[in-house]
Amino acid sequence: MARFPFEESKGIVSQVSAPVSTTVIASDIAGAAAFGQAALAAFESILATARGIGFLTQDPGRPNLTLTLAPDQDPGPALESLAKAAAGFDATASPLRLRSMVHFGVVFRTESQEGVSYVGSAIRSTQSALRRAPPTGGFLATADFAAHAAKRGGLPFGLQPFAEGATVDGMCQIVFGGAPMANAAASSSGGVDAPFLDFVKRRLAEEIGPFANALVDRAARGITVPNQVLAALGREIENPAARKKFEDDLLRFVKSRA
Repeated sequence: MARFPFEESKGIVSQVSAPVSTTVIASDIAGAAAFGQAALAAFESILATARGIGFLTQDPGRPNLTLTLAPDQDPGPALESLAKAAAGFDATASPLRLRSMVHFGVVFRTESQEGVSYVGSAIRSTQSALRRAPPTGGFLATADFAAHAAKRGGLPFGLQPFAEGATVDGMCQIVFGGAPMANAAASSSGGVDAPFLDFVKRRLAEEIGPFANALVDRAARGITVPNQVLAALGREIENPAARKKFEDDLLRFVKSRA
């Protein structure tokens, strides 16, 4: 799906920038194969919206896309536009539902006579996370995007664990229509205070040992709500059952203080 960073055929030479960090969005329709061309036709409305937002790639003949934003582009309006298009798609294409994954990571900006494109590990990571996501649809975020969103602040959505009370493979849900996310540097603790962090350190140390303190301190920088700490740390536990138990214990601790 992504272009190669260097291309010299037919006199076209591409120039690649230094690595930059940006937002990448991958979308598809889980179970679309059962609907054939009908799913692909319905997906055109999503593609039409995405084309006006950022650098778009798609597997030919398949209802999926990867959208890379410019490094200085505000992800808030981009995600709002996609969410609006997704709501229309879900309403008209039922039982199909759009599924999207949002990630923040490193890409390279490539310039050629054909225009600007992006390549890099963040694109592959976003696509991989989408393949692991539940097939239920909606907008999901990786732990890396959750941390970035908390630091940036002012975004028109919130982040929360899945309904069953746990993140899935370090992911969390993006919820539109609520209060904008506050900038972490300018907000209050929002529940991420010393007692909460002490509990997280003790509980994580039970799973991974003495490195837990450093991991918790790093994850808590610029984060103001417990759910984002949970999303960032859950992936440090490899065993799925132990990870779910850790996440459940943290959520119970948060609820006990409410």
